[in-house]
This record gives sequence, C-alpha cells and structure tokens, in this order.
Amino acid sequence: MSPLSSNARLGSCSDPRQGLLPCGSPRSTQSWPSPRARKQQRSSGEFFFPIRARGRRWRSVRAMRIVGLTGGITSGKSTVSNLFKSHGVPVVDADLVARDVVRKGTGGWKKVVAAFGDNILLANGEIDRACLGQIIFSDSTKRQLLNRLLAPYISFGIFWEVVKLWIKGSKLIILDIPLLFEAKMDRWTAPIIVVWVDPETQVTRLMARDGISEEQAKSKINAQTALDWKKTKAHIVIDNSGTLEETKLQFQEVLNQVSRPLTWKEFAFSREGVFWILVSSIAGVLVVQKNLKR
Repeated sequence: MSPLSSNARLGSCSDPRQGLLPCGSPRSTQSWPSPRARKQQRSSGEFFFPIRARGRRWRSVRAMRIVGLTGGITSGKSTVSNLFKSHGVPVVDADLVARDVVRKGTGGWKKVVAAFGDNILLANGEIDRACLGQIIFSDSTKRQLLNRLLAPYISFGIFWEVVKLWIKGSKLIILDIPLLFEAKMDRWTAPIIVVWVDPETQVTRLMARDGISEEQAKSKINAQTALDWKKTKAHIVIDNSGTLEETKLQFQEVLNQVSRPLTWKEFAFSREGVFWILVSSIAGVLVVQKNLKR
C-alpha cells in the first residue's frame, strides 16, 4: 500500500503463497568476489560490499549489516524471507509495517481516508485493502498518491524496527521491501538480494493464486517494476523458477555469504562496537588525566 510495501497483495485476501512453486538453480546465485577480485574490480569502477556496488561508494554509516531483499508479485520473495526467519535471522517486513501504519485511528489511516473517502472502509472502520487495491491498480495517479501519503510513516516504521534490533544487539538483519529500488531504500542496504522468476512462471503463479485471467495477471505484473530490471541492480540473484529444494540450496549459499564476519566499520557501529569504543575512550581519558597529574 506504499512505496515500501507490496501493492500486489492489496487486491487479494488469499494466502500469498497459494499456488507458489518456488525454486531455482544453485549455479544461478551470484556470490561476492574474493578480496583480490574486489581490489581488481575497483579499478574498473565496480565496488562490492561493504563498498556499495555500481561505482558509488557506500555513503551511509550503518550500525549492522543490513541486507536488502526484494522481488516482484509471486516471485517467491516471501518464501526466501521465511527461510531467513527459520534460520534465526531477524527480518523487517515492510508489508507488516504498512499494515500497522494504516490501522484505524493512526496518522496514515487518516491520510488515506481523507484522500480516498469513507467508501474504502469496512464496517469496523478499518481500511478495506482489497477495495483500495482495486482502486490503485486501475489508476496509476491514485497509486502514486497513496505512495506519497504513506512513505513517511512506513519509512519511520522501518527505521524504528531497525533501531530496536540494534538495541537487542543484532548484527545482521534483512529488510524485506517489495519496492526497495522504487522507494530509494536500496541506498541503505548491502548486499541486495533479488528473488527472480521467469515471466511465464510469474504469470502462471499469479493466475493460480488469485484465480484471475491471464490478461489480469499480466496487468498486475506490468504495474510493477520489471524483475529483469531489478535483477541488473542486485548483488545476489536467487532464480526461483524451479523447485523448492533448488531454492533452499541457493538460499543456503546466500546465507553463508551474508553471515560472514562484520567488517571493522560494521562492528564499530554495532552495539558491542559502540560499547568497546566508549570503554576505550573513557580508559584513554583516565590514563591521560593520570599522566597529567604527575
């Protein structure tokens, strides 16, 4: 319902995994290069994590490793997200944040109702997501309006979830954001994982999941940024066009990559890193003061 959440799910109340046949080939997963390879590639303008890819240095100061996870409607992103959760990796789900910011009485709820009218409300006063989904899918202008209204609320919601995980001491988190690139949230994440699926399979899955025609399925898919474009912006691509077992094999390789030890910069801004820097600074001040008194 926003630039950070999946518009695709608004039009259906069914289980997003219904009819999903996730998969892929382990060989299709892109891996990070070795330190030597990274050094060689820097001369050609390509940088890899922790230096942001695509020729531009990583500008943000991060307190942990924040991995971006994105995809498209029925690409199987939720499957990969759930795999991270099952392995104990904390996931910040933009769809869940989006639901919270439009609950009855919230600031986001008031903005949406003021813009779209009371006819989008259910009997209990909550927003009818299916109804609103039909409106924004049929009108790109209204979809953009909804994006503008909710973007600040969802951005803050995601930020607060990240802060809470930092306080808990998490060093690795996954930002599950369907519209990661469109909302410019990719600048805060590295590496970026794109869950890709071939167009034919994507259409077939959507038809089976939502019980819609091929034309309707293609219309929904075309309302989103093409997966092929997202694929070109990714550090890691999971090809999810085959079986679940193949996807799990790819996932295990990806998990090993993103779970590598933190860089010194990442550690310095983790909770433990901040603690040791603070302790070291205090100790240094005490030593200097002691020497000055002699």
